Amino acid sequence: MNKVKLLQGFLWFWAAFQFVNALFSTVLLDQGAAIYGFGSWLVNPQTRYVFNQYGMALFVIAITYAIIATDVVKYEQLLWAVVVEQVVGAIVSTVELQHQGIITAGQFSMVHVVQGIVILLLWFLRPSADQTRRA
Repeated sequence: MNKVKLLQGFLWFWAAFQFVNALFSTVLLDQGAAIYGFGSWLVNPQTRYVFNQYGMALFVIAITYAIIATDVVKYEQLLWAVVVEQVVGAIVSTVELQHQGIITAGQFSMVHVVQGIVILLLWFLRPSADQTRRA
């Protein structure tokens, strides 16, 4: 199995993961908040609204990842959208959540470890110029 197939498989998995998280942020919000440990936040209606908006963005992100996965060589430049999404997520969780004491150190670490792994996988599995010419 070559890098392109591995990247394609990873992106299909990541699209599905984002889609499930989108469901947990919208339709299944109570269940999603319980799984991730944010159940106590849902007493505030404004927080519920923010989670729903976040979920809508996750649906768009999941669709973007699925589009990239259909042809990773053709859409290689769109991989930067994935990287930007991970970096922006890291910045937001650092500045907005950790500094305000909203999330625990464990939640903070879990988010950043996953983001780091995703970025590294994209870096190592991205199609090279040689593979792009052969395809």
